[in-house]
Amino acid sequence: MYEGATRPRAGIEYRGRRSNPPAIRRPDRIALLAVVMAVIAMIAAAASAHAAGGGTSARGGGTSSSGRCPDQRFGARALKLGDCGADVKTLHWLLKANAFGVPMDKDFDNSTSHSVRSFQHRRGLNPTGVVGKATRKKIARTMPRSVATWYGGSLLGHRTACGKTLRRSTIGVAHRTLPCGTKVTFKYRGHYAMAKVIDRGPYANGARWDLTEATAKELHFTATGIGKIRAAPIK
Repeated sequence: MYEGATRPRAGIEYRGRRSNPPAIRRPDRIALLAVVMAVIAMIAAAASAHAAGGGTSARGGGTSSSGRCPDQRFGARALKLGDCGADVKTLHWLLKANAFGVPMDKDFDNSTSHSVRSFQHRRGLNPTGVVGKATRKKIARTMPRSVATWYGGSLLGHRTACGKTLRRSTIGVAHRTLPCGTKVTFKYRGHYAMAKVIDRGPYANGARWDLTEATAKELHFTATGIGKIRAAPIK
């Protein structure tokens, strides 16, 4: 092969091609632009989903009740503005039973905070708006003690006085005079349960409440057929 004077020229041309790469062809630019646009669209969609899903509550400033709220029992944690969950709903039922104008949902919003502060002020507590151990104890003491029983067994499958079919999983309570549908919060040895009046009774043992089997299980009250519990109906 001839290796004369043309070799240095060839080397210069090679180095020139390495230092000045050819421009991207038009089809490649179109593909690159499409990838960039797709990434932008994905980011925008994620931001939109976060806003629509309630990343922050419009009323409470915290996680919304759209599925990410923990279903913890009331008393398992301190509650504050922005929290949400089943324990916040229990708090609302208890505050409502004390005539505070709070919503009945799972979001600890500004109205909840205001009601908690008012309750704390009335009970001689530091009005922080946070429901800690001391505030929970004060709230529990507003719930009168009364005798309760629970029922099920042979009555399962029958219609209650309020028109519901009694099943093993039915959450409810019987009371002699409270209107059907009345909301009641119960407490027994640190456990809470929320139920509605669905039946009439009890008429024995001097009991005021007759819990369904499912409600009694939530309260861990099934070990005894009769005993004293705390109850707070919303009238």
